[in-house]
Amino acid sequence: MNLFQQNIRNLTPAYFALVMATGIISLASFLNGFVFFGRILFYLNLAFLSVLSVFFVYRCFFYWRRVLVDFGSYKRGPGFFTLVAALCIVGNQFVVLDGNFDVARIILIIASVSWLVIGYGFFFNITVTKNKKSIKEGISGTWLVFIVSIQGLSTLISFLSEDFGDKAYLLLFLALCLFLLGCIFYLYIMSLIIYRISFFSLHASELGAPYWINMGATAITTLAGSMLILHTQQYNFIVEILSFLKGFTLFFWAAGTWWIPLLLVLGFWRHAIKKVPVPLSTKGYDPSYWGMVFPLGMYTVCTFRLSEALHITFLQYIPQVFIYVAILAWVIVTIGFLRHLSALPNRGGEA
Repeated sequence: MNLFQQNIRNLTPAYFALVMATGIISLASFLNGFVFFGRILFYLNLAFLSVLSVFFVYRCFFYWRRVLVDFGSYKRGPGFFTLVAALCIVGNQFVVLDGNFDVARIILIIASVSWLVIGYGFFFNITVTKNKKSIKEGISGTWLVFIVSIQGLSTLISFLSEDFGDKAYLLLFLALCLFLLGCIFYLYIMSLIIYRISFFSLHASELGAPYWINMGATAITTLAGSMLILHTQQYNFIVEILSFLKGFTLFFWAAGTWWIPLLLVLGFWRHAIKKVPVPLSTKGYDPSYWGMVFPLGMYTVCTFRLSEALHITFLQYIPQVFIYVAILAWVIVTIGFLRHLSALPNRGGEA
């Protein structure tokens, strides 16, 4: 087995978080006036999605046994949901940056089918498996990518409803149901994660970037709710619950905002005190760090949309500042990613 095949065989299913992160930074940049940079990242993201999709299909075809092992894993299995979330983010890019609803509809179909297969397949596996894991060993922030995939579908469906005329209410009803489904699953899974990090020992190496999804899942939930509010129009089934929808959307934004200072402090403790290498270096880079970049970009975008949906103008100051934090994080992890790629021919190992 050559080095290329070895890295494809070991490729983590969660690598589509690279597409999620780059896509949301592209959207955040575009919304905050950095139009050219946003478009450059859009085209770069299409390249990332294309390459990773080829690798994913190649891996499924030639190393399907390893894929099945990953799919049934408590640790690596949730990473498959990054495929769905990545497709939804790219679909949003096509709508917002390119105005291309046709391609976005095709992406939505692929993402929806993938979500059904991955979602029901994963939860079926962990339900019937005899090798059950304890909460300490089994649960992590990566599980929240399931919520990200649900809310990604909801957001993309809300956008595409604009192109369906009188039939838009069908899509908006589906988007609303997905939004509520994502909300309840966040409360389910987040309760287990809080229990895990509060009552069991957690090594600094374990408290990595995936726990930023604690905030990222609330941010994309806020975005999904905001897009529903912005697309209410005359549809009674949304108008009747509009007060609830606005309150619940703000609820998740407040929850996500609360996480940010704690995650920053934990990150300082992890890297400055416990000396875990930073992602800027070859040694410190890990694909999971894209799971830190994505929430920063998503918080920027969701706050922008929440300000529009609730007409809270002073909230616009947050994305105007946060966009620089998000771009800086993307640049840092990208440098680590490029250094990691350049080192692969010399050391091999897991991609």
